[in-house]
Amino acid sequence: MSSTTNSLDAFKSVFGEISEPPYCSGTATLDASTATLFYNTENKTELLNFAHASEDQLTSLAAACQQATFGVDQKDVLDESYRKAGKLDATQFATQFSPFPGIIDTVRESLLHGEHSEKSIKAEIYKLNVYGLGSFFKSHVDTPRSDTMFGSLVVVLPITHEGGSLICRHRGEECEFDTAKAVMSENSPQVAFVAFFSDVEHEVSKVISGYRVTLTYNLYFVDRSAAPKAPLAVPSDPVNKLKPALLKLLASPTFLPNGGLLGFYLSHKYPFNPATTSLASLEKHLKGNDASIRRICKALSLDVSLKAIYPSDNEECDGSCLLDSFADLGGFQIENGVTEYLRSEEAATIVYDSLGEDLNKEDAVPIVWLKPQGVTNSFRQPYVRYGNEATLDYTYGEVCLVTEIGPPEDRIVA
Repeated sequence: MSSTTNSLDAFKSVFGEISEPPYCSGTATLDASTATLFYNTENKTELLNFAHASEDQLTSLAAACQQATFGVDQKDVLDESYRKAGKLDATQFATQFSPFPGIIDTVRESLLHGEHSEKSIKAEIYKLNVYGLGSFFKSHVDTPRSDTMFGSLVVVLPITHEGGSLICRHRGEECEFDTAKAVMSENSPQVAFVAFFSDVEHEVSKVISGYRVTLTYNLYFVDRSAAPKAPLAVPSDPVNKLKPALLKLLASPTFLPNGGLLGFYLSHKYPFNPATTSLASLEKHLKGNDASIRRICKALSLDVSLKAIYPSDNEECDGSCLLDSFADLGGFQIENGVTEYLRSEEAATIVYDSLGEDLNKEDAVPIVWLKPQGVTNSFRQPYVRYGNEATLDYTYGEVCLVTEIGPPEDRIVA
């Protein structure tokens, strides 16, 4: 086995060991003076203090709620076989409780590393939910409300109940947060909270008794006007492990001896629309392992950016088409296939897997995928295919991070 193969395997092994959890949890002491909830009923405004709410008050709150829906294909769907709970929209209630500063500080330190740790977080109240006896929410993924929304924060109020655990899953890993136990673990009132990235699959287990009452916040990136006075402590920065492994790979004279591209498919799913989203704006919101890969490349003075990659639909072209932006396919009748159109009209770069079988590589650039292909951020775009008559067809693609490296003698490996 060559030294290049050893270095490549070593990098992939280190990358596989890097796991930045896409969720975090904890508890926070509740100040009873800021625990008042105001909500509207048909006839009047009610209030309760959830630090010591009575059974009658909770029953009244549950009765004031509407049936909770969930999102499917940008539509709100009501189906109690999938979700059984009550909800109040943000316009129907108000509370003195705020997740700032303590909870949001924990979220930032746990989930936002590197350049994102320099950003402020906007926590926008979204819903109040009441899960009574037998209520639940089956496994689902939240729909981001904008390109800058990176996650959700669920605050469980200190009301006695059983069941209703929040179970999070991401890329084969699962974690269960017993929030019912957490809110009752101290003598003084406290809230439990769980924050997670938008692409994390999660569910609420069935409530066995009592009421599980939650406040849900949408979390958004906000650029800070000034850097913090002291840097946030970030434990076990993955850059410290991945950078030496990548340096060793780049130092190998047999690794892409004539130069080429390094590719990384993404670990997290992001909200975007190929018709309206720019890859440059999407790149600003990378998170977790994706943000770490970008930081490593930047630290090594490698010019890294998001690309759109389209598989070939041409038997004479064995590679894929790589573009700096999503292709503009609207308003054109494409006669000779999307691949030929992207090459001639969009100046696409044809790339091929340098570690794969020997392909037709004329006028193409080799690419080594350091993170294997997935379908995390796949997309499709419509176009008009020209034949005997014009017909509507679709082409498919994926978003990935790509950086270019030169031949060994031109690389910075220190």
